[in-house]
Amino acid sequence: MSYQAQGLAVIAVNVDQDRADADRFLKQFHPGFEVLFDPRGSSAEQFKVSGMPTSLIIDRHGVVRYTHVGFWPADAQVAAQQVRELLAEH
Repeated sequence: MSYQAQGLAVIAVNVDQDRADADRFLKQFHPGFEVLFDPRGSSAEQFKVSGMPTSLIIDRHGVVRYTHVGFWPADAQVAAQQVRELLAEH
């Protein structure tokens, strides 16, 4: 289900120093969200990222409400529920 109409925005931040690898990946897979590049890692430092990948779920007011470190398929349902809860807030 798409939540874009309800205000959801997905943004990925790539912190790799070699952008060419990321560009090849993006050309092949065409993600449906914006990908920003931060080779200095300042965004990871700002959000105190402790592992990769890290997903931050940020509310409408810019507050980080949930953090998921690593990728575990079972977490997808939890994250989806967290997104739905935050979208229901005003």
